[in-house]
Amino acid sequence: MKEKEQLDYNESLDSLVNDLQHFIELSFHHDEISINEWLSKITNKIDGHCWEKKQCKCKDGTCPAYQNENRRCWLIAGTMCDGKVEGKFAQKFESCTECDFFNESVGTEQISKLKELVIVLIHSLQQKKANLEKALSEIKVLSGFIPICASCKKIRDDKGYWNQIEVYIRDHSEAKFTHSICPTCATKLYPDIIRDRADK
Repeated sequence: MKEKEQLDYNESLDSLVNDLQHFIELSFHHDEISINEWLSKITNKIDGHCWEKKQCKCKDGTCPAYQNENRRCWLIAGTMCDGKVEGKFAQKFESCTECDFFNESVGTEQISKLKELVIVLIHSLQQKKANLEKALSEIKVLSGFIPICASCKKIRDDKGYWNQIEVYIRDHSEAKFTHSICPTCATKLYPDIIRDRADK
């Protein structure tokens, strides 16, 4: 490698390291908006559009990449490539890396490829974070003191009504009940049947 090429390489590598350090600091102390603003500053502009390069017939709006401000179609889920829906981001990325548009946009330099892979990784982490936050928001958790009758085991709700324990748990969590009967209660409720079975 020539001296100038080595200097350019080192400079590009230093820039990438600085970008990663900045991202780590943002991830510790800043919100999603700050990270997205930073990403828009460091990402290389993509020339052209995938549907133009691939001559896709997607102008009817069936492909989410069409007219999308993000020209990185490899980060967009559900794109229509060769007339087929590519599915989720994680499912389609491998085939995207083999696409002519991806390789021409990213370039052949190792530093450029590495930087793009870092952007893809950040995008993947952001998606996983969003999915986890969505899942957590849908989880109902029972906590605190729950007033329960010492005799019949009914639970008093916030409105003062007494509910069967399974009704209360069903209404305040994601749990679902299926009823059966334990051996002790079966003996108590159906002694003749249990006795007959024991004799056989």
